[in-house]
Amino acid sequence: MKNTISISLLALFIFPASSLGQNADKPLPSAPSSHTAPEGSGDISGIGQRALDKSSSSVDPIPGQPAQGNTARFDLGDKFRYYIADTYLNPSALIAPAFRAGLRMANPPGKGANQYPPEWRQGAEAFGKNYGDAFAERASFHTALFVTGAITREDPRYFPSGSHNVLSRSLHALTFTVVDRSDSGHPMPALSNFVGAAAGGFVGNAYLPAGFNNITHAGQRATIRFGTIAAGNLFREFAPQMPRPVRTFFILIAR
Repeated sequence: MKNTISISLLALFIFPASSLGQNADKPLPSAPSSHTAPEGSGDISGIGQRALDKSSSSVDPIPGQPAQGNTARFDLGDKFRYYIADTYLNPSALIAPAFRAGLRMANPPGKGANQYPPEWRQGAEAFGKNYGDAFAERASFHTALFVTGAITREDPRYFPSGSHNVLSRSLHALTFTVVDRSDSGHPMPALSNFVGAAAGGFVGNAYLPAGFNNITHAGQRATIRFGTIAAGNLFREFAPQMPRPVRTFFILIAR
């Protein structure tokens, strides 16, 4: 858990810092104006390919945001295809859970008598258990995002700030963790983020070992998941200024 928190905190500082060396006058390669496009929510585990968007861009697509100039409204079919691509049809659907399982085994939760049991800490069986937990948590989170967004009519996409100021852009990204955009482009509470984080946090209560399948630990997992949503928004905001290898690395391990 400490490693998971450390990665989330590292992301919160790396993403804004990576843009400081860029030319402030250089236009963002994939950032539609905030006056012409709605802005949506997202998480670091939910970074998706935007091939589903209704227009394309000549530059590499930035995960979690539509192509430049795309203001097309998402209908339910678009949201479903977006959900499937984000959750299952990408390399990180297999890589991200493996990365998390490795971290969990390297630094098991708890200490002493309250530590994870051996069958969750050692060997191939332990890796399989932790991999299954990470996969289930990720799938539950994305499914809850989709279902809630479909019911409340939230746009699942993230639209970056039109500002060149690092602090302004950071605030914009963090704000849209709790206030996103409706299908019609109006601000609304990001209910899908809250429900998704809760679903991801509480699903483990069905199978995690005794002592870790309670409300307290579920609440901790949900809080961490909500933090990764904020980190994901920061990533999407500053991804255009990141070197491609750095961008690809974060997509694979945290999408």
